[in-house]
Amino acid sequence: MRDEVIVVALLLAAYWILTDDNGGQGGGSSNWDGISESVLTTFDEVVGSFSNQPLEDMKTSQNGIDMLKRRESLRLTRYTLGDGGYTWGYGHFDKNPNALPVNITADQAEAIFADDLVNRGEKWVKLYVSVPVSQNQFDALVSIAYNMSPQSFKKFADQVNAGNGINAIADTSVGWVASNLQNGIRNRRAEEKRLFNEGIYA
Repeated sequence: MRDEVIVVALLLAAYWILTDDNGGQGGGSSNWDGISESVLTTFDEVVGSFSNQPLEDMKTSQNGIDMLKRRESLRLTRYTLGDGGYTWGYGHFDKNPNALPVNITADQAEAIFADDLVNRGEKWVKLYVSVPVSQNQFDALVSIAYNMSPQSFKKFADQVNAGNGINAIADTSVGWVASNLQNGIRNRRAEEKRLFNEGIYA
């Protein structure tokens, strides 16, 4: 136990030093710049393993899965939205055009979606949301996290943890993407807000 306490203390100290930026995360340049997303995620996972995770046993409902798949739609040929990467299947994103073949099968798309759902969407929600949420709220958060970096999704989680809901941060997040993608993101966030606030599966 003593060794675990020391490890946690060192990790928290490093986290505080690296994220302190005239008031912490969320504004201006960050000391995290240049550090790979995988390193940041691994760091958060280690810290999170010692933290309370009230959503650990939650899974996306079938309604949530169906809604997410309808929104993403199925594309078996690689395409790009001009956002710096490439997409296959149900919105699977990678910056490497050779990460998958140009064309994939429907079965491959289903397998990739199932993996992304658990190891991206659900993973970020369980890691960063530290307060209980209802099933529809969990599903809405998974939809948001599904194709967002963990660091971007954490901004949503921080608002939920603070009791502020997602309305304000959802509206703000529209500006995080290129102007040609903003209408689509605005519509998506509107659906996710309805799901989170009213339990309506579009």
